[in-house]
Amino acid sequence: MFNLHEQLLGLQEGETEIGSAFSFDGADGAVAKRTLHAATDRLVASSESINDSETFDTLMCFARDLPAVDPKLVARGLDMLVAGFESQIKQVAATLAASGHDPTQHAEALDRYAFLLQWVIERGESSPTQARAAPPVGKGRKRRGAGAAGPAGSGASTVADVAAGWKGRLFDLYFALQQLMQLPLGRVWNSVPERDTFIGVFTRLAHKAMENAAYARDGDLQAALFNLLCIWLQNYNRLYGLVTMITQNLQHYEHLSESMAELVRLAYEKYDGTQLADEVLRDIAGKAFSSVHDKAGPKNTARFLVRLSQLAPKALLRQMGLLIRHLDSEAHIMRSAMADVIGHLTLFLAAQEEQTEITKNQIGEYFDIIEQRFQDAHFLVRAKVLQVCQFVCSGPAKFPKRRPKLIALIIGRLEDKATNVRKHAIRALTVMLETHPFSLDGAELRAEKLEQSLDKITAELEHMASATPAQGKQPAPEREGADADKDEDADKDEDEDEDADKDGSAPDFDNAGLSPETAARAMHLQFQQRYYRDALHFVYQLQEAQALLLQLLGSTNKSEVMEAMDYFVAAVRFRVDGAQEGIRRMSHLVWTAPQGSGAGDGAAEEARGVRTKLLESYTQLYLTPSERLSDAENTSRITRNLISLTFGATLAELTSLEELLRTLMAEGRIGAAVVDKLRSVYGYTKQRLPPAQRRGAIIVLGMLSQASRAIVTDDIDLYLRIGLGKYGHEDLVVAKYTCMVLQCLGSARTRRPGAAGPDAGEEEEAKRLPMSSPIFDGLQRILEEPRRDPEWFPAAEQALNAIYTLGDRPGALAVRIVRAQAQLVQGLLQAPDSAEDSAAMDVDGAAPAPRVVDPWDLTRLVFIVGHIAIKEIVLLESIEAELKRRKSDEEPKRKKRASLGANGRAAGGRRAARRRAGSSEMEVDSASDDDDDDELNQVAGSTEDEVGDIISAIRERELLFGGRSALALFGPLLVHICRNLGRFGDRLLTVHATAALAKFMCVSSTFCEENLPLLLALLGRAKSPAIRANVAIALGDIAVCFNNLIGENVQYLYGPLHDADARVKKTTLMVLTHLILNGMVKVKGQLGEMAKCLEDKDQRVADMARLFFTELSTKDNAVYNNLPDIISSLSMGANAVNEESFARIMKFLFDFIKERDRQTDNVVEKLCQRFRNTTDARQCRDIAFCMALLPFKSERSIRRLLDGLPAYQDKLADEAVYKHFADIAAKARTHTAQKPDAKALLDEYEAKLREARAKATGEDEEPPAASQRSQEGECEMEEEEEEEEDL
Repeated sequence: MFNLHEQLLGLQEGETEIGSAFSFDGADGAVAKRTLHAATDRLVASSESINDSETFDTLMCFARDLPAVDPKLVARGLDMLVAGFESQIKQVAATLAASGHDPTQHAEALDRYAFLLQWVIERGESSPTQARAAPPVGKGRKRRGAGAAGPAGSGASTVADVAAGWKGRLFDLYFALQQLMQLPLGRVWNSVPERDTFIGVFTRLAHKAMENAAYARDGDLQAALFNLLCIWLQNYNRLYGLVTMITQNLQHYEHLSESMAELVRLAYEKYDGTQLADEVLRDIAGKAFSSVHDKAGPKNTARFLVRLSQLAPKALLRQMGLLIRHLDSEAHIMRSAMADVIGHLTLFLAAQEEQTEITKNQIGEYFDIIEQRFQDAHFLVRAKVLQVCQFVCSGPAKFPKRRPKLIALIIGRLEDKATNVRKHAIRALTVMLETHPFSLDGAELRAEKLEQSLDKITAELEHMASATPAQGKQPAPEREGADADKDEDADKDEDEDEDADKDGSAPDFDNAGLSPETAARAMHLQFQQRYYRDALHFVYQLQEAQALLLQLLGSTNKSEVMEAMDYFVAAVRFRVDGAQEGIRRMSHLVWTAPQGSGAGDGAAEEARGVRTKLLESYTQLYLTPSERLSDAENTSRITRNLISLTFGATLAELTSLEELLRTLMAEGRIGAAVVDKLRSVYGYTKQRLPPAQRRGAIIVLGMLSQASRAIVTDDIDLYLRIGLGKYGHEDLVVAKYTCMVLQCLGSARTRRPGAAGPDAGEEEEAKRLPMSSPIFDGLQRILEEPRRDPEWFPAAEQALNAIYTLGDRPGALAVRIVRAQAQLVQGLLQAPDSAEDSAAMDVDGAAPAPRVVDPWDLTRLVFIVGHIAIKEIVLLESIEAELKRRKSDEEPKRKKRASLGANGRAAGGRRAARRRAGSSEMEVDSASDDDDDDELNQVAGSTEDEVGDIISAIRERELLFGGRSALALFGPLLVHICRNLGRFGDRLLTVHATAALAKFMCVSSTFCEENLPLLLALLGRAKSPAIRANVAIALGDIAVCFNNLIGENVQYLYGPLHDADARVKKTTLMVLTHLILNGMVKVKGQLGEMAKCLEDKDQRVADMARLFFTELSTKDNAVYNNLPDIISSLSMGANAVNEESFARIMKFLFDFIKERDRQTDNVVEKLCQRFRNTTDARQCRDIAFCMALLPFKSERSIRRLLDGLPAYQDKLADEAVYKHFADIAAKARTHTAQKPDAKALLDEYEAKLREARAKATGEDEEPPAASQRSQEGECEMEEEEEEEEDL
């Protein structure tokens, strides 16, 4: 008689007796195959054959030697076992259904099948295969869990991995077991223990299967397992066994956390397993979780609870009174899970059709808990609460009464110290915006429109109240409890009443005394009034948040930036006031993508993600066609969108917008139809067009032309007719941008990656036009425009830029323009009689006559000559570059030219360069310039240094000091005006004269050296902030051109940092930032003046100073090397900052060095030495504060602190100084707790510190600080929290 219990014990102890001596291990393949087939054939004939000793012994040998059996035979053996078992189950079912048959006859066969199946399955899933003919391993090879334990854990394939159809046979087995478990098995076995032993075999197999992660991912197999366990629970009262199994799985197997929720849900909904859910949840509620000692348990349990709240919220609701205690759990994972659970339960309750008072109260309590969790100590919990707000408010229920408080809390989290929290706060605010309940008026949220609607409704209510005699004169109600009712209503509508008071709207009034129609109308108006009040309150909250979101657009965390971009896109879609400013700020992110970053660089990938997001955002807002409009209407709409981007844009915004639109054009997102429409708007002449429309059209065309020059070349007459014609003269802004567009015709540039055209990426050759082109006539007319308009100056600047960019002899036209303007200044310049073919910058002239002239004409003149001076420098540099390029390209010809005399080369080069100064087009094949070609070829054949020397000589001696140079005539005039600013009462003249003088000084070092004292005097004495700012910029330019001159006067560059005008300070800071970061000026102890800007009242200046030091810290130890000078500048002298400002500045700067141990050690030594050289109490406190900012993580830094004690021991009498050193000791102790040598050294230092303190104060030696132990405890807690955050 087969006893299953005894056989299982023997199998467990490895003492199973087999009546056959046959072994599959080592047997011939044909013999093994024949033996197994004989046994399985008997099973096919009759499932009762399992009781045959020969068949059973053969199958036991098969199970024992399973790793050595061929995988094909393994698959057949398992298949036949399962098939025989299924057949036996059918026979049992038939016997139980029929009357007069004894079902116990099947008990032994079922036990034998159970024994063999357990042995085969456990052996197959735990033992590595030894078969040589094992096929390649499939997906099961990476299977983890208990099924892969033992030898298979080393990476070898198990028998189950290589046996075909193994998982399918298990599914068939568990499906058949479901049918078996539904039978009255108590009639099959004579005793309950025998029945339970049989059932226990398959429940253990089911548990083992769940532990296998590969099986857990198979939905069908998992469903079969769960149904089997639920039937076991339902029919055989195995509640506590299943509860134990679930709790153990949650404790040990991460992949089962959500699967166990599926099991509980299945039992709860389909198998009346309410008690199972209750017991599991009670068990969880009674546990205390800790993230420090147990990391897997809280994590798995948290996932289980969250998943169960999604699948079976009703089951969780029954035990929430017990589970709620986990909101105070030590493990932040559990607190996060409970917040998530509460969110899902809130959605479930809100979705109920019958909203009882209990349900409403429960929802309110859950919202109260969510609001409380916004203040959780752990950032992950705060982030989870924000995620809960997102999905709760995204559901069908809008919760309008709870939204204002939630939004206020979300806005508060925008300033959270944790990046993850800020990111989810932005996303939550975006969700709140996209799901807002104010759908009237097209769901638009324009405050002005909402206010108008509210005012209209309020006025109508006031009119109704005044027209009803009963209103306003009603006696106070005398019924008992009226006051209590009023108080209760007031409490419920507190927020609404506050909004009503803010809006100044009339309070609600009683409908008594009104006709039914009027009362209904009044009630409807009251509902509308409350609607618009709530909508306005929501808009005001969004406007408050947008100020913070604008700052977050500049965050270094790219995920925050992209979330902020999503918000502003949504806000513009809903017409929220102020959202357009965010879209403008977003355009600056187009420069985020780092140049030359590798694809594997994480920062580069993030930057490209921001840039891609920006392009998609602009495409979505402005370039996406509407399905409701025709193609023509969509083109007009897109054109209007692009033009609107230019309205009110600053120069920086236009620069970023240009790069953005250039990229969009290069990627083909802006079609030709839009370009044609922009041209038509620009060239519209039938009716008067608003100036902003034409200006916007030409600005956008100029931006798009950076990607496609054909936008200009295809219709150049349009630009001449409009921008340089009548409309350009009427609106000089149009003329200015037209000149900028025309410049792309001659700009030599390399096409950016992604540019349109077949030759994308190739260098585009510069094209120059003859001076007879009508373009130059139009440009000259702009420069000679007599209208007194301040916009003339930027238009004239761009006109000169276009002349020097496009013209083949720009100097000749420049001379004519100067002559014409000089003639307007009566007697200032006598027009020469020389022919037009004279040298471009050589004219005959006389000294200016001292007489009164029109300030406007004189201002125009000095502006023109100043800008021409700069363009001549640019022209000479381009000539030099071209000559050097030709030299490198014509190597064979250079050898032939080398035979020419050096004098001939130099003389010919000077003559050629002077002539080419009036002709930037350097085409050596021109027949009319044969002599110039020879001379240029001679220069090109010389060395590069000689070419540079020739150009430098022309720039240094001929432009401003040449006998026939037009610019030489105006240098003394500019000096005279700048020396006598007080005598010239016109502000515009003095500003432009100063700028022109600065431009002249960039031409020649001689002229610069002569007039540098004048410029420095203007920097300190000029009353106009514009002049001082221009001089600061000029000094930066001079530092680039003639660094040696500024090097001797570098201290003057820092003076304007203390200017009273914020614009001057900001300009100076920008100039110094550029010069220092690019290595054009060496820092010699002046960084302290830059550091003072960190505390400037103007936030823009302070932010720019922060950016400067952040970039400077990336240089080679720049902050570290200059730290002593910075401390001295901030702490000493008449311009020292106060101690509070000093502390904030030092905290910011020390962040750049405190992570470098070697630098820390050196700073400790230097600061200790500074104590010897000072007796000032303020400086001692400042030095001690700086030392307290260092981390003291190494033994070496503590050693230097101890060695330096004699330098500062006499300063310890000051309480503040001693406190700083005591803090240093406490901080060092937290970092050296695990270093015995450092700890001993620190004990010695503390003892000597207390001794020195007692000696300095004349008191007895102080005992160790009592707070030291508490500080250590606090530091340990902080370290534990940091570890949790890292986890």
